[in-house]
Amino acid sequence: MPVGERVLTKKAKANYSIDLGLFLTGLFEVVSGFVLWLILPRGGGQGRLVTEESFLWVRDTWITLHDWVGVAFMVLLIVHLALHWRWVTRMTREFLRRA
Repeated sequence: MPVGERVLTKKAKANYSIDLGLFLTGLFEVVSGFVLWLILPRGGGQGRLVTEESFLWVRDTWITLHDWVGVAFMVLLIVHLALHWRWVTRMTREFLRRA
């Protein structure tokens, strides 16, 4: 191994993967939320920024994707919190002790 090169542990790789998954699913939730709100709002076309019936996918597909990606985000968040629970409890104790 060259001098100065770090070895990533399994824990570090797992944390990175989970954090990347949280970022990507969160980003999709934001984008799909804006698409459903501004581009494909319910109500039959009033206020739409585009006149087509779909934007990449139809509204029902956007809703389904938004829902299931939201579920994936919550699962990743629970795993993330479980992996960092010790840190969360220690920081909470420290914060409350100093408050």
